Amino acid sequence: MSRNLVKHSPAALKYYREQVSLSREGLAKKAGDIDVAKIEKGETENQVFTFKQLQAIAKVLLIPEFLLKTSKTQTKDIPEYIDHRGEIKPYDENSNYALKKAIYELVNNREDLLYTYESIEVEPKPFTLRLTGKDATADAATIREFLKIDENKFTLDGTDDYYHAWRTLLERQDILVLEISRTKIGSEGMALYYETLPIVAILSSGQSNSRKLFTMIHELVHLGLRESAIDGNILQGSLETERYCNRVAGSVLLPEHSLNKLYKDYLPLSENIDFIRQNLKISRQAIAIQLRLTDRIKQSQLDEYLAELDTKNSGWGKSGKQYSAYNHFGKVYIQQVLSAVMSDNISVSSAINILRVKDLAHLQYLEEKVFS
Repeated sequence: MSRNLVKHSPAALKYYREQVSLSREGLAKKAGDIDVAKIEKGETENQVFTFKQLQAIAKVLLIPEFLLKTSKTQTKDIPEYIDHRGEIKPYDENSNYALKKAIYELVNNREDLLYTYESIEVEPKPFTLRLTGKDATADAATIREFLKIDENKFTLDGTDDYYHAWRTLLERQDILVLEISRTKIGSEGMALYYETLPIVAILSSGQSNSRKLFTMIHELVHLGLRESAIDGNILQGSLETERYCNRVAGSVLLPEHSLNKLYKDYLPLSENIDFIRQNLKISRQAIAIQLRLTDRIKQSQLDEYLAELDTKNSGWGKSGKQYSAYNHFGKVYIQQVLSAVMSDNISVSSAINILRVKDLAHLQYLEEKVFS
């Protein structure tokens, strides 16, 4: 019987389990047909599991299987973050694990891009945006200058409501803007601060492209304040930091001087929003949110307008691995990976793995999409 078992490191098993905030019972349950007593035994003895069981455990622990075979553990480069999800209980194991899983995915994506940059001998830009946290109008102006907003032209990409055009501005500054779908952790967005390749994450389930634009700029404000944060419902957050990020984000997208010029008291809300959108090239939801933040409309009007947009299913993306890859990684990330393939610095199979697409045909779709 022992010939069917493989050796592993008990210390590594315990270490990586604790890193993802799982109890022994939680690991046993998520790994499938493994008894909790075997997990307990595996943390003191080095030959307990079959190879298939060790693979299942490694998958749950979000690591390659070989790391369970050595006592030399590795630590993910994850910055300390503030959790603004007030409604999430800290002892909820499933929620904590789901959050760790989402963060690991983001950090892995960053490591893959760092590897890609290294392979093509490109140095990512250092992140230079620094905000005061004291003057929302001045901080908004700093972001607009940092992104060179007034120097750019914004175009629609299908029904994206200008979201991708704004997203590309961040990506050109070597800010990773990544979308995570089908993950329910009570969050709309995250910011993970690094001196190079900081991360803005958008939890895309339930957010149309029109809504993602405001979320993205809100998380950029966190980065400019040099902080990492896990946000809950951004518009309903009661913390002053969250309210400040909203004020700055609103002023980045729709500065007060532009509002004074374009907003007409006598026009119905929808006509006002369409007129402003036509002139400033920002999403409908972002405009509506800023109108509420500046007390030009009531909360009930905002809620009614956002509900109407959701009913129209405004700005949702397509489904499929190639479309998911485009939404998740964004234009610039994919361009860098494909450029590394074209220059023979990484293989096609490596690119397929990094971008999580099915085959060469999906890779070719992405090539046409991002270089057209």
